[in-house]
Amino acid sequence: MLTIIGLGNPGKTYEKTRHNAGFILLDGIMEGRFIEELKFHQTGLDNIKSFFGTRRKFKKTSGPFKSIAGELSGKRVLFVKPTTYMNESGRAFVSLKTRGIIKDISEVLVVVDDVDFDLGTIKLRQSGSAGGHNGLKSIINHLGTNKFLRLRIGVGPRPNGSEMVDYVLSAFRPEEYEIFEKSLHTAAKVVEAWIKGGFAGAQNVL
Repeated sequence: MLTIIGLGNPGKTYEKTRHNAGFILLDGIMEGRFIEELKFHQTGLDNIKSFFGTRRKFKKTSGPFKSIAGELSGKRVLFVKPTTYMNESGRAFVSLKTRGIIKDISEVLVVVDDVDFDLGTIKLRQSGSAGGHNGLKSIINHLGTNKFLRLRIGVGPRPNGSEMVDYVLSAFRPEEYEIFEKSLHTAAKVVEAWIKGGFAGAQNVL
């Protein structure tokens, strides 16, 4: 199954922060704001709730992640948000592999914020170092490889060293969020293209 994992920190405190760009994109996709063709797999009760205007929700599992399943162009997709803090994101990967959900790393796309890219920039990479990102570092450590596809959403410019934590855990200013929102639409197009046509298809968007 194709698996898209958005990185972020759980809890309301971090909901709108730069470090939660991965969560924010997946939430927008789940809410139907970005990929119109995507159909979510819901129970009868879920459908009733949606009819009455209740938002879809990522469902908690017994593992360290929440997920929601969908389908696009005949392909099954699982959207995943780790329930650990960012620096333990790799635990979700281990659980997904143990459960047999992730069988081939080529079927995984990780969505992550990146302070090395200016706000509004989107980059797609098939491999690479963590670049100081604790979420990617955790995944690499748990998987034992850096060869997995990641969609990087720019939230920079990178601040000076001692200011890094405060910066990534701060919320976007209103004028910044307008730029960020536009980048989310582009990122969602990349996600949609990847689901339909793999890495080659996703590259054509950028």
